[in-house]
Amino acid sequence: MAEESTSYESATKLDGWQSLLSSYGTRRDPSEAITPQHDRELQREQVEAVYRADGIGRRIVDLPAEEMTREWVSIQGDGGEERQQDLSDLQAKQRFNKALRWAGLYGGAVMVMLIDDGVADLDQPLNENAIRGVNDLIVYDRWQTSWTQQHISDDPSSRWFGRAEWLHIHPLYGMPYTVHRSRLLIFDGEDVPDRLRQQNNGWGDSRLQPVFRALGRYGEAMGGTSSIIRDFILPVLSMKNLSDMIASGQEDVIRKRLEILGVSRSMLNVLLIDADEEGYEKKASAVSGIDKLLQELKHNLSACAGIPQTKLFGRAPEGQNATGESDARNWYDQVAGEQEDKLLPNVRELVRLLDLADGGEPEDRVIECAPLWQESAGEQATTLKTYGEGLTMLVDWGLVTDDAARDILSGAGYATGFEQ
Repeated sequence: MAEESTSYESATKLDGWQSLLSSYGTRRDPSEAITPQHDRELQREQVEAVYRADGIGRRIVDLPAEEMTREWVSIQGDGGEERQQDLSDLQAKQRFNKALRWAGLYGGAVMVMLIDDGVADLDQPLNENAIRGVNDLIVYDRWQTSWTQQHISDDPSSRWFGRAEWLHIHPLYGMPYTVHRSRLLIFDGEDVPDRLRQQNNGWGDSRLQPVFRALGRYGEAMGGTSSIIRDFILPVLSMKNLSDMIASGQEDVIRKRLEILGVSRSMLNVLLIDADEEGYEKKASAVSGIDKLLQELKHNLSACAGIPQTKLFGRAPEGQNATGESDARNWYDQVAGEQEDKLLPNVRELVRLLDLADGGEPEDRVIECAPLWQESAGEQATTLKTYGEGLTMLVDWGLVTDDAARDILSGAGYATGFEQ
């Protein structure tokens, strides 16, 4: 019995479909040899070449950053208007947009905050008890930063434990300098597993990394289509005894004949030929199906980039009763998620430091991104009418008071004209 059990345990167990006739599911099935492989990390020169030379590649990088900062942020609570003005004075919206774009292009970026805290050396930790203001914000891409193993914090009580506590900054102009992490805002690229992040020197991936192949295929297809259009009509000239003339060394006669035909065509737009001796016809290239092929490549590129075609290619929505509203709302939901991950944490840190310079952070401070979906005047009127009718009904039924109804309208962003 023991031997039978051992034999049973060592037997190979296979689950799934197989066909011995077609080799499907067997070792001779070609699909069984398909395996994924790692793409090499795109280097700085490659992403810069795509960003500069390929308009679609540039939109893949720029569009998320533009959308994340388009409506900017709202700051509520005590001193909210002052903080909003502080951000405007620092040109924070433009600087954050730049940092998000470089993070998307290179896989990471940093923003150096020039904070007036009485400490002259930027490599010293920030003295939050002595902050008098923020003077400037300077953006550098990941390739302008570096650190070594000795810059990694090994203090378990430090907020930077296991991460670089100091970064070397290498400006394109000027001398390199070192900055303590408390004076930096970090903008990461696309998240990757820890092992790949280690290969990236601690940074994420470029937005162009997962779309690089799809972008190349689309560019190749567009180039091929341009060639087809350029050679769409191919003139064909038949000359009698052409092979014999070439064999007898009469190339000059052939060349002269072609030159005469070329001149006559350019002058009269008509080819003058000897009908008894020569033949001329035009052959058109077949282009059926190319539009569908390009559309499938667009679908693939859009899916890889995570950007709807209505945004990426600027095309009108297709299909009966299609408005593109569903695509837009799904896209804005996706952007809102990126705002929570990549934009708001850094904005909140900057506003917190500005609050400290003004005496301390108020308890009622709330910082949020403004809604990306902006209603038209007609939609706003319809929404206000719906609010009004609903609140009037609730007041008439005695379910809410007049003051509560005004608070609801005010909370929805509608001015009531009443002093609170």
